[in-house]
Amino acid sequence: MQRVIGQSRRLRVSSSRGRACGARSPAWPLRKYERAWWPRLLESCAAVVAILSCAAPTRAAPILLRPQYRVEATLSPTKPQVDGSVEVSFTNHSSRPLYDAVFLLFANRFADQDADHLNDFLRTLVYPEQEFDSGGMQLREVLDGGVPAQASAVAVPGLPARTFVSVPIARLAPGATRTLRLRFETSVPYRFGGFGHWDDQITMLGGWYPQLVPLDDGGNWQVGAPPPLADYDVTLTPASDVDVILNGRYAPAGAPLLHAAVPGVHYLTLVAAPRFLRDETMAGATHIVYLHRPKDLGVRISFGPSMTDIVLDTLRDIINERPAAVPAPAELMVIEAPLRVELTAAGEGDVVVSDRLLEVQEALRPFHELQLAQATYAECLRPQLAPREPALDYPWVSEGVSRVLADRYMDRIEPERRSVYGWIDMLNVLAAVDRFESAPKIAFSGAFFDAAKVADPLHQQVWSVNEDGPPGHVVVTKVRALLDPPVFDPLLDQCLTATTPLRQCLAAGAPSEPVQARLVDWLGPYPDIDYRVESTQFNVPDGDTQRSTVAIRRISSRPFSEPVTVRLRTVGGDTVDLHWKSGGDVALMSTTTDGHVYQAVIDPERQLIDDDRANNAWLPRLQVVVDSADVEVSSTEFGFSGQLVGRLRYDYRKDVALTGFYTNRGIGFTVGPRIHFGEPIDGTRYRHNLYGFYYFEALDRSFKNDAQPGVRTTGQLAGFGGRYDYTNVFWGEAPSDERRLRLFVDGYDKSLGGDYSYIDWGYVAAGTVPLWTPRTVAAAQVVNGFSEPLGTDPPNQGLFSLGGDRTIRGIGAEKQLARNIFVLRTELRQEIYPEVDLNLHDLLILRRFNVHALLDAGQVGNSAGRIYDPTHWAVGAGVGAGFFYEFFGFFPAAMYLEIATRLDEDQGDVQVLFGSGQSF
Repeated sequence: MQRVIGQSRRLRVSSSRGRACGARSPAWPLRKYERAWWPRLLESCAAVVAILSCAAPTRAAPILLRPQYRVEATLSPTKPQVDGSVEVSFTNHSSRPLYDAVFLLFANRFADQDADHLNDFLRTLVYPEQEFDSGGMQLREVLDGGVPAQASAVAVPGLPARTFVSVPIARLAPGATRTLRLRFETSVPYRFGGFGHWDDQITMLGGWYPQLVPLDDGGNWQVGAPPPLADYDVTLTPASDVDVILNGRYAPAGAPLLHAAVPGVHYLTLVAAPRFLRDETMAGATHIVYLHRPKDLGVRISFGPSMTDIVLDTLRDIINERPAAVPAPAELMVIEAPLRVELTAAGEGDVVVSDRLLEVQEALRPFHELQLAQATYAECLRPQLAPREPALDYPWVSEGVSRVLADRYMDRIEPERRSVYGWIDMLNVLAAVDRFESAPKIAFSGAFFDAAKVADPLHQQVWSVNEDGPPGHVVVTKVRALLDPPVFDPLLDQCLTATTPLRQCLAAGAPSEPVQARLVDWLGPYPDIDYRVESTQFNVPDGDTQRSTVAIRRISSRPFSEPVTVRLRTVGGDTVDLHWKSGGDVALMSTTTDGHVYQAVIDPERQLIDDDRANNAWLPRLQVVVDSADVEVSSTEFGFSGQLVGRLRYDYRKDVALTGFYTNRGIGFTVGPRIHFGEPIDGTRYRHNLYGFYYFEALDRSFKNDAQPGVRTTGQLAGFGGRYDYTNVFWGEAPSDERRLRLFVDGYDKSLGGDYSYIDWGYVAAGTVPLWTPRTVAAAQVVNGFSEPLGTDPPNQGLFSLGGDRTIRGIGAEKQLARNIFVLRTELRQEIYPEVDLNLHDLLILRRFNVHALLDAGQVGNSAGRIYDPTHWAVGAGVGAGFFYEFFGFFPAAMYLEIATRLDEDQGDVQVLFGSGQSF
């Protein structure tokens, strides 16, 4: 229908040629000489005059170089937080007519809780109460030149319905301009991040109004592309007294109206809260404004400067010590927001930072400072980069270029700073540090690890709502390696002041390298990729030197060429780097060395995104790490253990473990191989685990059975045991949907170095179920074990205990012992909100805590049937608390404290239990 209407209008205009508006054409008699050229010229001129005179009352709209927005809205503290209208004027710059316009309704991205696919850990960084809260945008009216239109959804895989909508419009010819008016309501989700509200603060980094999708030259709307540069005229009316910041323009609480012209930005950022604390400083000629919220539930105990002073000092250094390529702005506004996944965000006129910006131990602060410098330099460069870079390129160019410059700044002020891989190499004797590289369960992981396949995995930013490409710094790092730093660094400085887009400038400055073709590959979705050492031939005599040759293979899900460094290490400590820059699947590299080469390592600086690093180094690469240490302390028992694990570096499927333990029952060790297989839980753990081991324990003679206090046993236990463990737990500190199963069998024999011969077997199963929300969890554990004498009875130390930390809480560990056990342990756990921020010298920061009620029941007995009779069950009950904190301000951990007593008899004793991690 729209096409027919457009054609009829065109035909009516054509039929008016040669006549005045509403008049008939003069009836001129046709003679032979009138067929000459000049009568036809006169007729054509008359037609042009007639058309122009007919069009005079409705003058043609001017051609717009970029979209023009006029936004009028009311801001409210409750849903819908934004109620307003937007007029969008745009020109059809394409080569064909348009019959629709496509808009991004970004708030609808948060309408579906399945869009995030969050695990237990990540959920705490997204939802303040771990409970999904929807956002959305409703179009109340759409007008095309005063004519109502009905928007329809544009289906985009992976996004909720109506994230993109199509608005039918009357035919818009190439070069013509149109204005659409849309009335809308926007509801902001209760959520951390760049689009959400929490603690009375609303943060909307774009997307709170309908936003026109970019149009390409062929007349196609680029759904999912970053928003184009546009000019805005904004009028905001706050419904309550709040401080409002709009793209760096500040309006204090009490101002009835905020009107601002915001030219040349990709989106409007709007932050509002009842009160911001304002701190200011100067860095040369740059006025720095730092707006941050008061922390009602935050206390920082430290001997050093306040956190505000630390932030201001850091900002001054970033401006004063900036690289020469970064211009100094007249004013820099930095706004604090409750970001949790990303440390900083682009405010298009200001810099948005997390309220935990520099809350880490001082030795780790450079990692966060680098992120702050990158965001600051991106804002400093925005006025010169935004007008010249296409919408598709601006996000990666801005982030990637500013990151390179931030690295220069850090190299200048802290040239000896240790990289995250330097810390890992130094401390990876600890298993938690070793696993940290492959499975970093921390907030702001991007501040520590550069190699990310997707810039915004949660798609929670307006420029990446449907973008699966890597971060800009990943792409720029590859370009730098392709051209070599001595060539790239001065070329980048030159390109920053050029008038051409970055990719064209780099290609022109390095014509011998395929920059344009590589960028096409590197900006797309990252492939599944693996590098491996195929073969080596080391130390072949070659004159006065020795030649070493290495074959490297690349296995990729799509053709993908990138610069690769291979490092040869020699016995004397010297290294030689070889470089593979061309395409193909296999590279054969060779060089000569004076020293004796003993190892070849692919990508020693970890700049590549390698899905399997276990096979990218030639032996030796054996490592030994200290694995998890458990601590159990109560009023009737104690115990702690530590584990040494030997494995090949990055290979988490097989290892050998040596576990040492010391408890009130004895001291001993286990040693044996472990195999991990099945579906991966993260980069280092698997669902299925087998463990076979030799067991030895020297028994503590003081351990007794209260039922037979005069009987003491001594000597030692020795034997073989086996374990099968199944687990689906991603984050063990607070699992909401836990499923665990352990099957165990232990055989002790005098012939194996012990004094007793018997066998233990059984199982331990545990599970959790969220009730209504993930912050209310029901948990249960079943312990069922059996002992069978094989020549001797088990000693006291080998019997199952009715009470203690691992069985019925509230009963002493030595109160009742027997050969068989059945215990059911239950808890009801409730997270307590809101968040807290209790900071002790930036070493321990308490973030959250929960309370739980516990009820345990069961029995031990020498008769296997008796343990299942509920009439004989003992019962213990109590309360406890779990404390979730961050070690060194960045590494999350947990501990628990419980108080319990026995209920089934008049015991009167109270047991206090303390341990690391979750109670079970």
